[in-house]
Amino acid sequence: MNEIQALEWANYAASRAAAEATPGLDLLMREDLVLTCSEVLPLPDANHACLLRTEMSLTQALIEEVVEAFHARGIAASIYLSPACAPEDLAARLVARGFVALPEQEAWMILSDLPSIRIPKPTPGITVRAITPEEVVTFADVYLTAFGMDTAFAPPLVELLGPSIGPANTHHYLALSEGAPVGTLSLLLHERFGVLGSAGVIRSPNSRGAATNMVITAALEARARGCDTLMLQTTAGTMLERFLRIRGFRRAFTRTCYMLPC
Repeated sequence: MNEIQALEWANYAASRAAAEATPGLDLLMREDLVLTCSEVLPLPDANHACLLRTEMSLTQALIEEVVEAFHARGIAASIYLSPACAPEDLAARLVARGFVALPEQEAWMILSDLPSIRIPKPTPGITVRAITPEEVVTFADVYLTAFGMDTAFAPPLVELLGPSIGPANTHHYLALSEGAPVGTLSLLLHERFGVLGSAGVIRSPNSRGAATNMVITAALEARARGCDTLMLQTTAGTMLERFLRIRGFRRAFTRTCYMLPC
């Protein structure tokens, strides 16, 4: 595998154990396709295909397989294209099929050579700790609040998070200021990769340093578990990407989402 293919594959492989334990969440991983579907969370983040890699003669059949997988569930077909996808004209084929490229790109940020990096001390006043099973609802509420999302998504988010509490390769963190939760972050491990996700901080004067301390906690855990690379996805050009660059991350590549309504 090249670097981009290895990063994308590890991102989904890290969540495979939790996916297998979550009712209504399907994760298909093949050499020519990765596809994730959620019956409880109808968002592109939880329902999409990626890493399409096939021969020219088989491309159209693979596209139709993806379309049928999503449309049979009554949801839009979403396909993320990265430089690891093949053939080269895959984007043009999706547009010809009726797919529309979303304007925002997804930036994949990585921090390499983790064992040799000097990890700074945490910012005083913000504590970070792993959540207990009883705090899944709190984690979901803080995450949704951080992004201004509808709290109606809390129950399905809790349903997705619950089974991931326990597997040795999965860690969910809360950042607290004066005892009040102000941030969330997840760390999933696969071989030499640590995947960061569910990163959110409630904007307030008391949350300053929460993002930094959560990344520090996750980096220390990943390094202790033998990882040499941390990765995180965010919208390209956002404040989070700039924050990650300041903290030593670099952009490895971008992905574009193509959508086809039912």
